[in-house]
Amino acid sequence: MTIGTVIYLFILIVAVFVSIICLEYGTVALLGALILVPLFMLFFVILLKRSTTAEVDCRNPLAEKDSLEGEATPTILLNLENKSRFLPVQKGVAWITYENHFSGERGRKKVRFSVDVGKKRSRRIPIPIQHCGNVSVKVNRVKVYDYMDLFALTIGRDYDPQDVLIMPPLTEIYLGENRLFRETNEDSDRFSLYKKGDDPSEIFDIRDYKEGDRFQQIHWKLTRKVGHLMVKEGSLPLARAVNIFIDLCAENGDQADRLIQGVYSISMDLFSRHIPQKFIWYDKENGLIQEALVEQEEELYWMFEELFKCQISQDPNELVEAYFEWEGGRGMEMGLYLTVADHQETNFDVLEVADLTIMDLGGREDEAE
Repeated sequence: MTIGTVIYLFILIVAVFVSIICLEYGTVALLGALILVPLFMLFFVILLKRSTTAEVDCRNPLAEKDSLEGEATPTILLNLENKSRFLPVQKGVAWITYENHFSGERGRKKVRFSVDVGKKRSRRIPIPIQHCGNVSVKVNRVKVYDYMDLFALTIGRDYDPQDVLIMPPLTEIYLGENRLFRETNEDSDRFSLYKKGDDPSEIFDIRDYKEGDRFQQIHWKLTRKVGHLMVKEGSLPLARAVNIFIDLCAENGDQADRLIQGVYSISMDLFSRHIPQKFIWYDKENGLIQEALVEQEEELYWMFEELFKCQISQDPNELVEAYFEWEGGRGMEMGLYLTVADHQETNFDVLEVADLTIMDLGGREDEAE
């Protein structure tokens, strides 16, 4: 029941009372008019319902906070169209809910709109979010109202949720070159699928001979078959991925934001060096150790989408213990452990990482021997 409906019923009761006391032509005519008004308003709102459509869209599925302490304001669009030639939509309302599963934030919004006759309109709806995560925004229902606010009819409900990735601003984090990226004795067994290189052990492409090609590049066997010179191009070896443990233990949302900022900044720095990364974290809800190999920036955001399906933990030993139970002590040559928690009583030896760098994104850094 709308406010207009309540006011109308009050006026109608008063009119009925006056008509009974003063049984005259004018009062009876006024009562009759008051009874007819809702019928006209109901007719109008039915026409508006038939001529008005609403769709939900998200133009930018990624929003970055201006500062770690500030809010992000991801925006979704409510696209409206009024196909009526003579009835404008003077009042419409959309009910919206949103939830950040990673930080636990949730809220509701009620947004009003109007649409002129025969027009289309996109209503921008900003959603205030304090912490990083994957925010799911859902428009639950959209209604249009008549011109006296007596009736409201639904023109759409239960729209598909729109997901927006909330990322922190990048920050500078020093990575020790000698400790993380020193040469390994093992040869790379991974090659680029998109760029050629100089490694003759893996063929990237075979093409016709061009002036300037080296004699060693000639593919003699294929040349004899086709009758003209063919050359082979070597593949580009990819650097060995850096194993990165993400410890989701954090006291609150602010600490979790600092952790995500560290992961994001370190990953982007590694991308600038053309170094792939393998992220490892514990999904407590499903009881799984999750692993994600990231070689391109787009894949990094996919990784964060999966990471944000988890929730922060209060146990600083959770990742180490879960990884040991999951992998049974699988050995690694090198790894990076990112955390914001206190690990004074954590036994990192069970991770079986020969060279493990523990980085406290709160400011402390040391190395497990």
